Amino acid sequence: MSSTEYNGSMKAVFFDLDGTLLDTLPDIRNAINYALRAYDGEEASSADVRRYVGRGLYRALSSAAAEKNPKGLDENEFNLMFALMKNYYSRHAVVETKPYPGIAELLHSLKRKGIRLGIVSNKADSIVKEIIGELLPDIFDFVSGEREGYPLKPDPKLLLDGIEAVGSSPAETVYVGDSEVDAETGKRAGIRTVIVSYGFRSREELGRNGIETSVDNAEELAERLERMV
Repeated sequence: MSSTEYNGSMKAVFFDLDGTLLDTLPDIRNAINYALRAYDGEEASSADVRRYVGRGLYRALSSAAAEKNPKGLDENEFNLMFALMKNYYSRHAVVETKPYPGIAELLHSLKRKGIRLGIVSNKADSIVKEIIGELLPDIFDFVSGEREGYPLKPDPKLLLDGIEAVGSSPAETVYVGDSEVDAETGKRAGIRTVIVSYGFRSREELGRNGIETSVDNAEELAERLERMV
């Protein structure tokens, strides 16, 4: 990674979690399939789950159930199914999940330079904090998943409140994500946004949605951030 120092115009970097910092796909898939099997549904593949995620676990399971449960579920049954999945995932959230190569080094480098670091995720807040506490502890100045009173991304409210909480402003912050949801979140927040292609959406898929990507790994992400300051 480049040793170029940040010149002070960027005070903070906020990140999406799933597909940006961590490869959480295997554990999410296991939780979805645990719930699907309990209701006689077919199992979802990794490719399926990549399509489902991005707007919270409730929406992900809803998409999975619509495709994989041939009998269909009424609202009460689905809510029970979701509770089953959430309970399973809360107990198995860090089985196969791990940071993408080079991410921990990038985060520590940013922190040494005095950059404030934050996470805003559509995943349940308690699970986000559990995962970060185990895999990337004592790095972030702000960590939040889904909170009562806050709409999910792409609504930018939680991101903007997080930026304010760490003492930065939208003009002094960069947001990093991996999906069309993150691109829209950054746009609505009015902040510089980097969309990576190593996560849950490929460069080709993002391109079909009109989203520019130029970051294929953590080293390229570090170089891109340095060019943006």
